[in-house]
Amino acid sequence: MRKKLLSVAAAVFTAISITVFASAQGNTLTINDAQAYISGNLSQGYLYFESDGITYEIDSAALKEFYYNSDIKYYLFKASGITVTADKNGFYDFDLKKVSFNVSANEFKVIYYYNDGSQKQLEESNMPVMYSVDYPQANSRTAVKFSDKTVTVLQNEDGKVVFETKSVGAFSVINFEFNDVKDPQKWYYDYVNSAGALGIMDGMGENNFEPRTNLTRAQLAAMLVKATENIISYRIDPKYSFKDVTEDKWYYEYVMKCASLGIVDGVGDGMYNPLAGATREEIATVIARLIKLIGFYGNGSLPVIDPQTVDAELSAIYIDSSAIHDYAKESVLICYKLGIMQGDTEGFRARSKTVRSECAKIFYLINRRMGEIK
Repeated sequence: MRKKLLSVAAAVFTAISITVFASAQGNTLTINDAQAYISGNLSQGYLYFESDGITYEIDSAALKEFYYNSDIKYYLFKASGITVTADKNGFYDFDLKKVSFNVSANEFKVIYYYNDGSQKQLEESNMPVMYSVDYPQANSRTAVKFSDKTVTVLQNEDGKVVFETKSVGAFSVINFEFNDVKDPQKWYYDYVNSAGALGIMDGMGENNFEPRTNLTRAQLAAMLVKATENIISYRIDPKYSFKDVTEDKWYYEYVMKCASLGIVDGVGDGMYNPLAGATREEIATVIARLIKLIGFYGNGSLPVIDPQTVDAELSAIYIDSSAIHDYAKESVLICYKLGIMQGDTEGFRARSKTVRSECAKIFYLINRRMGEIK
């Protein structure tokens, strides 16, 4: 079963009006009565704020009332082409005097005011917040940046982008590009930058991608997890370990998550060899294991492979099929039949290393295809 993403759709509601007890002070609307609320509406569990240029200040009494009101599940703010939907529990604290909320075209600003006179601007909520933002030029490379953090877009259609994050504050919606992948004429331009926007592949420092660098076995594990973590519930089983994959390494989590599910394995003597280049047959093998674990590919079923005919089928497809190790033959055939990995005039090139740009295409397409699941 596909792992569900938390998603709260901002919609037009048939609203039930709530009596209003609020005082307007310039561009601030102060809510200071626990029995009432602003020129908003309550429907389907949403407390709905909609206005341009207004800061909403909610005092502790009203905040407490909303917190304990079981009819209210979400705060929904809408202004200037942006809708923000947030779990009400993400903004309640017993030590607060009041909270102020302001939404503008590129910012969701929240300030906490405490009873001791101190205050702080919230940079991260304790629960995910769903944003929907007008962005007519959105494409497969669209991402969102909060300070130095890049957030993946969950949905991109009808001139809007939808994303979920705990980040709060100013942000920018961008069409992502790596510094060294800026030429749209390159065959890998969209694949690489789209994979970057989706968080499937990271740069190699200073926002450079290094498209011609070989993909390492550590990077392969990271891509596997990042491309499918919305489908598979990854875990780390402590009974698995590699001598050369220690907890202080950036790739520890990714390698161990894949090893725990049997997607990757070692190279012998308790070693994983994380910095070695991944060969094409290794990549085909882990992809096939991954897809078998999921049980389907997109909306389609998996091909049935007859072990008795694998050699004959591969030899009819690839002129170098004899170079494919026995352990990888079925996986290579599965990837071929699903259109994930093809060969070229030289054959499959099973033992060749694979450069990062080729892997960006492979895993971007896997991510998008698995996203088609209904």
